[in-house]
Amino acid sequence: MTIFDWCRHCGDHGPMTEEHLPPRVAGNQSPVTMYNEQNGALTVLRSFERGHTIPSLCRADNNNASHRGLPEAYALWRDDSIGHLKEAAAAFHQVSGRAPNDLFSITARDGGAFMLPMEHGTRLGSEHITNLNPGKIVRQLLGMMLAVQDTRYLFDAHPQLTAAYRSNEPASIEPFALHVALADAGLCYFRDGAVSVSVSLTGQGATSIEFWAVSFPPFLIFLTSGPEAPIEATRVDEWLAYPLSRAFSKRDRKVRYPIANRGELLVSKLYQDQQTLKVMGGP
Repeated sequence: MTIFDWCRHCGDHGPMTEEHLPPRVAGNQSPVTMYNEQNGALTVLRSFERGHTIPSLCRADNNNASHRGLPEAYALWRDDSIGHLKEAAAAFHQVSGRAPNDLFSITARDGGAFMLPMEHGTRLGSEHITNLNPGKIVRQLLGMMLAVQDTRYLFDAHPQLTAAYRSNEPASIEPFALHVALADAGLCYFRDGAVSVSVSLTGQGATSIEFWAVSFPPFLIFLTSGPEAPIEATRVDEWLAYPLSRAFSKRDRKVRYPIANRGELLVSKLYQDQQTLKVMGGP
């Protein structure tokens, strides 16, 4: 069935194609069922035989991402990050005796998120460093965030977002920012903005953070309307300063991502929802 809608990347109205989110080359090829939970009961929203897709892009823009190499760059980054996580999980198991996947439950000594250091391009099964393209990776992150939106708010009110996504040269999304944390919280996303409110215990008042989010394991990805994220996360929108043709510099290959702290209300809710699906017969 052809779905007529507006393209989240160019804004034009017309027939939409089914875009794989996350990209098919990043492991999104297996059957997936999306559920909705209300009052403790699950209802099936949609089932996918060959990976999760969403009809949000016109054919030209769906093909454009592949022509620019964005999904492939994201898949390499994901595989590299998983390689670092597997190495860290094996070391964690060796030291603690706990299950390797319990790595996603650990916190720092101060109770905050545990920071996992890695050097991108070193855990892809090669004796040599594999070049990764941060400009392609961050544009894929931004493109996925835009693709899941239900409304035209980000597209119409903040054109710098789509402009940065579509550009092959250095760009900026200020005052917005993109952040990444590590989690195994299942595939889910917010189809509109949310607000995180923090109340100070020292009498300084409350602060709020407007954000949009997707969870595509092993990443939690946040787009925020300012420099702060709703949880501890590593800011990556600086990678937009890279043109598509450039690989990571030696300095920028080294990065630290936080293991999303399950003590955070948002993170805890994502994991609880995932567990609910498993208990009630979901994937």
